[in-house]
Amino acid sequence: MSRSGSQVPTPRAGVYPERVPDMRGWLRRHPWQADGLLALLLAALSSRQWQGAYAHDVAAVSVLLAATVVPRRRYPVAMFAVAAAIGAAQVAIGVQPASGAVALPGTGLQLSAILQPTVADLAILVLLYTLAAHRPRPVSIPGLVICLLGSVAAVIRWAPAHTARPGAQLFAAVAGLGGAALTAWVLGDSVAYRYRRAYYASLEERAARLEAERDAQARIAQAAERARELQERRARVVDESAARLRRIERDLHDGAQVRLAALAMTLGEVKESLDTAAAPGNRADDGTRTRMLVTAAHRNAKETLAELRDLARGIHPPVLDRGLGSALAALAETSQVPVGLAVSVAERPSPAIEAIVYFCAAELLANVAKHSGASRAMVSAAAQDGRIVMTVTDDGSGGATPAPGGGLAGLLERVQTVDGRLGIDSPPGGPTVITIELPGHA
Repeated sequence: MSRSGSQVPTPRAGVYPERVPDMRGWLRRHPWQADGLLALLLAALSSRQWQGAYAHDVAAVSVLLAATVVPRRRYPVAMFAVAAAIGAAQVAIGVQPASGAVALPGTGLQLSAILQPTVADLAILVLLYTLAAHRPRPVSIPGLVICLLGSVAAVIRWAPAHTARPGAQLFAAVAGLGGAALTAWVLGDSVAYRYRRAYYASLEERAARLEAERDAQARIAQAAERARELQERRARVVDESAARLRRIERDLHDGAQVRLAALAMTLGEVKESLDTAAAPGNRADDGTRTRMLVTAAHRNAKETLAELRDLARGIHPPVLDRGLGSALAALAETSQVPVGLAVSVAERPSPAIEAIVYFCAAELLANVAKHSGASRAMVSAAAQDGRIVMTVTDDGSGGATPAPGGGLAGLLERVQTVDGRLGIDSPPGGPTVITIELPGHA
């Protein structure tokens, strides 16, 4: 409790851990600022070594070495080369055994004092990590070799290595420098490996997505093409239906209607004859003329009924009311060519499908009788996977093709209206096999 009596708020659970992802996100979004801060940190850590008569020169070398970190992501090879050159100069001149110093001729400056290694040399490891993370192994491995060779050279030229018993110090130096370089390279290469895996995974995902899009576009195109074909087929069916209705109307007008009108006139004449015979003062008719009129009326009535029956049969055969098997059996019995029949349909299809099967069988048997010269035919119908498959086979001369305007072309259009298929196998010399496959329900 505070002095004012209010409770001091405590951090909520999870507040501080959430700052780490936020910081990582900021580092990814601001690479230049992050690398600039890293360069300032290296320069600041090395500032304690800016001492002696050449403190400014040592600071300049340290700042230059630390500055190579700033553009490391965009120019990893060039910055590593600059840092490696500075490190090589430090190994060659700044790392000296106990004897003597190296001076710059004509200036009096001691290069051995200016090029002393500092904490800023950690920039070489940072750049090696960057090189391994952003460049392929054929580029990063030579960088690792350069760092390892530089470490060996530095240890060899290190003053304690020239004492009587370097021992543990020498081993620690070799392990430290070489291990640090190897660790930096391994970390960078692991990051590159993750990047490559993520990149390849994204490529595979993108390829799969593109493949799925292509498949979807292909399916859409196929669906559009199929919709267009169905529209054309339905348009033809509508036109055929309209033509069929006009033909039925014309047949009724020119046939049954004329016969019914003649029947009505004949019956009218019969009525007049009967009325005249029954009138007072008229001699009785011998009935000859009346019998002739009644006979003509009876004949016209029978012909009209037959014509109406034919028209009704063309619209919907009554025999289909008893099922597809009975309808095909009736066709086989009335065929001019002996027909064998095999029907295996357990569940009745829809009436429209039954009608199409019936009319297709009738057309094919008519073609067998007219054109094939066959001595025998076979009709089989069976249900297969929810579809009706009918096959008409004859031993005729073969060579059947769907010519434009012919019967087979008409059958093809008829079965396509309900998404059916028509197969023709009729080599010259026979036999001919016509297969019609239709859905069970239209």
